[in-house]
Amino acid sequence: MAPKRRILVLASRSPYPLTAGYKLRIHYIGKLLSERFSVSLLCLQPVNPDLPNPSPFDEIFSFPMPIARLMLHAIHNWIKGWPLQVGGYYDYKVSGWLKEFTRNYDIVYFHHIRMAPYVIGIKGFRILDYHDAISMHYRIAIPYAKGFWKIFYILESKRLLSYELEMLKKFDRSFIISPVDKEYLLSKLRSKSPSDKYSPITVIPMGVKEEVMVRDKRAQSEENLIAFLGKMNYYPNEDAAIYFAKDILPIIKQKIRDIEFFVIGACPTRKVLQLQRAEQVHVTGFVKDPYDYIERAKVVVAPMRFGAGMQNKILEAMALGKAVVTTPIGANGIEGKDGEHFMVAHSREEIIEKIWELFRDNKKRRSLGQNAKELIKEKYTWEVIGQRLFREIEQLI
Repeated sequence: MAPKRRILVLASRSPYPLTAGYKLRIHYIGKLLSERFSVSLLCLQPVNPDLPNPSPFDEIFSFPMPIARLMLHAIHNWIKGWPLQVGGYYDYKVSGWLKEFTRNYDIVYFHHIRMAPYVIGIKGFRILDYHDAISMHYRIAIPYAKGFWKIFYILESKRLLSYELEMLKKFDRSFIISPVDKEYLLSKLRSKSPSDKYSPITVIPMGVKEEVMVRDKRAQSEENLIAFLGKMNYYPNEDAAIYFAKDILPIIKQKIRDIEFFVIGACPTRKVLQLQRAEQVHVTGFVKDPYDYIERAKVVVAPMRFGAGMQNKILEAMALGKAVVTTPIGANGIEGKDGEHFMVAHSREEIIEKIWELFRDNKKRRSLGQNAKELIKEKYTWEVIGQRLFREIEQLI
């Protein structure tokens, strides 16, 4: 029997513990690939010793990048014209290691634009997983950001877009999570340099992990509870939770006096923690089982005002059969219908109206949740996504 082909996955951060969307993607892409290939991981961060058993990776190479070194690299490479998001993660030691050892691999899978500079001198087939169109996320965020973040988004968005477009020409295949992000990059490329050749870019969406899909047997009775789920030091999540708690919840309280709002997720910032000063607002921080709160909620909200890619928090809530109220940004990339699989609100007033409708209409709320769960089973399990991933790789090799 012929030996398995070998794949090396490059990541700017360790996927463990599995507490964020990008970590889940690295882990599950690795798990899918390990079904047919021998898969190794290289990451620029110490790896948590509490690895899943079995691990999808045959080998893990760690090149820790202390924050001081990352900042020095970012400044040095920013002067050269690179985006800060990219330049901070480029290290000559890592580049030297890759040029020497990637000859042992058939495919090198680059996760995130941060790892794209390492493509220089790499042999074998090269895949870039953009995850999101980060430049689009930054551009949309500018009107909502303040202080440091506003300056950062203005400076970075243009450089990132140029770099994202340039990298489309350097790889054999490119993946991205959302069709919205894909069309954004392609439209910018067509307008900037219509005659340029670029690698095929394919939508490989996020999936929902197995343990969420099988939780329906433990479903709890719903309470007058609204839930928001997400990693709470991620700026778009922080903004969405604060926006809901301060601008929307007080009006909902006038209609539903005993309503409780739970912000669920690791690493809450100081601003998020301060939301608890208001009555009936709870910030959990990291909890071992966040889905217990989601199952108890009548409605899950994701009032995202900016962001990119797919919102994993929404997919997980839908997989649990919950009614979700979100914004057009939150719904981006999810192939569902407004009013059938989730509710999309375009303003503060619409968010309030749709939440009030779902609290009053139990039949509508349950129907929305059941349709959402069926959509996830059809399109957003890792098993389904794996079929698309393997088709792309087979065409490549």
